Amino acid sequence: MTTDERIAKLEAQIDDLRAKLADLHNQLNKAQIDQWRGRIEDLEVQMHLGAMETSDKLTTLMAHLRSRWADARKQFEDKTSTATSVADTVRSGLENAFAELRKALLETKSKLR
Repeated sequence: MTTDERIAKLEAQIDDLRAKLADLHNQLNKAQIDQWRGRIEDLEVQMHLGAMETSDKLTTLMAHLRSRWADARKQFEDKTSTATSVADTVRSGLENAFAELRKALLETKSKLR
């Protein structure tokens, strides 16, 4: 095998590894989005099962959280976006919205006591 043939073979292997890495990033991002969906659904169940009245603020925050999740999912499905930047944006936006909703739920719970 000549040097050029070895180089060509190595380049092909690198291309294959890059494709596999991109696929793994997509799978990871999809799993993270699905995980957030589960967390949001858990919060909704807690909100509905709780003994508190749902205030307008909580309903608005939940709608905002759902909207951010839907936007994140749309960005993920848009093949023109880079997987890494979408994952960072998704994670940051959902964490902030989740924290706001959680804080509002805890405040409402403490007011009921």
